[in-house]
Amino acid sequence: MLYIFLMVLAGGMIAAQSPINAALSRTVGVLESSLLSFAGGTLFLALAVLCFGRGHLLRVAETPPWQWIGGILGAIMVLCTILAVPRIGVLATVLAMIFGNLVVAAVIDNFGWFGLAVTPFGWRRLLGFALVLAGLLLTLRR
Repeated sequence: MLYIFLMVLAGGMIAAQSPINAALSRTVGVLESSLLSFAGGTLFLALAVLCFGRGHLLRVAETPPWQWIGGILGAIMVLCTILAVPRIGVLATVLAMIFGNLVVAAVIDNFGWFGLAVTPFGWRRLLGFALVLAGLLLTLRR
């Protein structure tokens, strides 16, 4: 239950982050607001690593380069939300993002990519997709 709570909290933060970044973009620009968002996040995480880190940053050279793209994917996600929020609203933006998350998560689970256990795709997941897509379409109607 703790992890469910944490992810609900994280989802709320993403919903708040999107309009905050969109507002920032009106003053400094779209790419610039994305940069500032990630710079703030980088500073926050650098402090957290300094105060609480237990890992080994210097071992990064031992990792394959594909493992470094998470930050790039996050930056693209932030940029996309900055572009979408003013045009389709926060709710539709987040629902569309969730739908994209679900589709890619189902593919990853189904094939067990990135060293994860295989979780086959089934009718329940298909029904979940349909319900989220229906919710997205309902929110886009004005």
